[in-house]
Amino acid sequence: MTAAKLSPRARVTFRDPAVEVEVPIGITLLEAAMTTGAISAGSCGGNCKCGGCHVRVEEGAQNLSTPSEQEEDQLEQVFDARHSSRLACQARIIAGGDIVVRKVLES
Repeated sequence: MTAAKLSPRARVTFRDPAVEVEVPIGITLLEAAMTTGAISAGSCGGNCKCGGCHVRVEEGAQNLSTPSEQEEDQLEQVFDARHSSRLACQARIIAGGDIVVRKVLES
């Protein structure tokens, strides 16, 4: 008898307030956040058009997809963008491991 094969998963921690969730590889940070209520989709519904899901990746950036040109263009428009900034609707989890993100509050 063989052991059941487990699908790869990642552990995502959303800060302020701290909420942790284990999710399958292949979903976006926004999809992971919506399972916990940590982040909502924003006014564009997660279509990379508003920046409402702007987060900073504090740990585990290597476990995420690279930003597309469209995401980089949108990040140029958001409040207080930094090198660690991502749009949760675009940052897809591509590898298992720990990821820590903080929602950026627009001012």
